[in-house]
Amino acid sequence: MKKPLKIGLDIHGVIDTFPLKFKLLSAALVNDGCEVHIVTGLRREASIDQLLLDAGIQFTHYFSIVTHLEDQGLVVDWREGLPYADEEKWNLAKSEYCTAQNIDFMFDDSPTYLGTFSEIDTTYLHVINPDRKVYVTR
Repeated sequence: MKKPLKIGLDIHGVIDTFPLKFKLLSAALVNDGCEVHIVTGLRREASIDQLLLDAGIQFTHYFSIVTHLEDQGLVVDWREGLPYADEEKWNLAKSEYCTAQNIDFMFDDSPTYLGTFSEIDTTYLHVINPDRKVYVTR
């Protein structure tokens, strides 16, 4: 049996910015037996599930940096609705997850994470979001 292709998709700046494109991509991938991992900062909650449902995104796995860090016993501080934690651990969480899960391609719009993918096998596909002027990796 061949290894299924594994794809990571970020939500903010990717799925929520180009919902139709990622709806079509995720459906094609899942229908072909691939794994589609949502790899994002925020924990999985009803509002996130609704966003993914409304966008028609099909996925097989969900990874939250917040949940991951909290599970490690790290403090996540919430300010104005955004989570903050140890910056280095936060910024490495996506690439560490992709390494552990053998993700083949990771779609993300943040240049912050780009450098954390330089030494791993996952190909980082930097999605250019022309409307986003400030990148907050929270």
